[in-house]
This record gives sequence, C-alpha cells and structure tokens, in this order.
Amino acid sequence: MLAFWECEIVSKSERKTVRKRRSPEEARAEILSAAQARLREFGVGGLNVADVARDCGMSHATVIHHFGNTAGMRTALVEHMTDVLLRDVIIALQQSDSPNPPDILRQLFAALSEGGHARLLAWLAVSGDEFSQGAPHSDQVANLFAELVPVLASRIPDHLDQKATAKRIIFLTATAALGYGIGGEPLAAVMGVSSEEAQEFPAWLGELLYPLLEG
Repeated sequence: MLAFWECEIVSKSERKTVRKRRSPEEARAEILSAAQARLREFGVGGLNVADVARDCGMSHATVIHHFGNTAGMRTALVEHMTDVLLRDVIIALQQSDSPNPPDILRQLFAALSEGGHARLLAWLAVSGDEFSQGAPHSDQVANLFAELVPVLASRIPDHLDQKATAKRIIFLTATAALGYGIGGEPLAAVMGVSSEEAQEFPAWLGELLYPLLEG
C-alpha cells in the first residue's frame, strides 16, 4: 500500500530525497489540484498521469495507486469539479433571501468554460466507456443534484409544479452551460453573434428565469 510518497529536492551541491508524509486523502487532493491546474493551462491533451505526477513531485506509481490510470484520473477530476460547482450553486441559493439568477448563471457558465470543465466532461462522454462506468464520487454528485432540486423548488411560486419546474430549470441551465463551454465561441461566430453578445448570454438567460422565481 502506498500510504506516502517521495519527492526529490535538488540543491546546487547535492541531491537528496525527503520523505513527505501525506494521508491518502491529502495525496488525492494534491493530485486533483495539480490535474485541475494542468487542465486549465493545457486542456484535456495535457492531462495525463505522467505530467500530473511530475507537477506534484510524486511518483507515477502513487498517482496510479489512487486513480488507476489517466482515464480514471480524468473521470475523478470532472466528478470533483462538478461536486464543487454544485455545492457553490446550492450555497448561493440558500444564503440569499433574493438570489440573483443573472449573477449565479454568469458564475456557473464561467466556471464550466474557463477552466476546461465542460470540455473535459464532453471528452469523457464521447471517448468510450470510462465515464459511463462511473467514478468513486458519482453517487455524491447525483445526491447533490437531488439536493439542488428542492432548494430551487422552494424559490418557485406555489401555483407552478415546483419540483418539475426546478428540474426543467436545472436541465435547461446545465445543457446551455455545457454547450456554451464546449463550443460557444465558434457557434457564436458562425451565427453572427458578437463576442460581447455571447458574453452576456448567461446573464440574459438568468433574466428569463426571473418570472419563474419568487425573487
């Protein structure tokens, strides 16, 4: 069992190995943090076990121990990023008496597009069986979606089917945000939508949702 990992510290005069103690949870968190940084900088093509291990200062075997292979690491990363994103949305809805849909959607769309989240999700969805087989946190993400529905439903007027409307809003928002993150810029260019208009789309969509919420 690889409970710990080693990294090398190189000085001008000598090379020596220092054993740094990490719990499995800490090692996993550091690997995912490094993987997310590589995704942001290099895209999906730069997201592999060898480079992430090097960036962490960990051995290749340590990363393999926690995630199995590059596909497993990519799947775990998209699950982790989705988990964080959903928690942020739930907190935003719970903490404000009058949540602002344009602001929430602006932040949601940015989180999916700017860090490579949407592109990684799309790549996993079309690259084979690795995503459909699930990952350690897939149940947790599903539970967060289930938690989000009643939180949003509580903001919807009583005369509507609150739960069904909440699900439709979440589905509409998720599909729009993913499409925006994957191919929003080239699609906007083909359609003659200016860069400024494309950037304002998330807030515009949020404005459309105002009538469905008590506000």
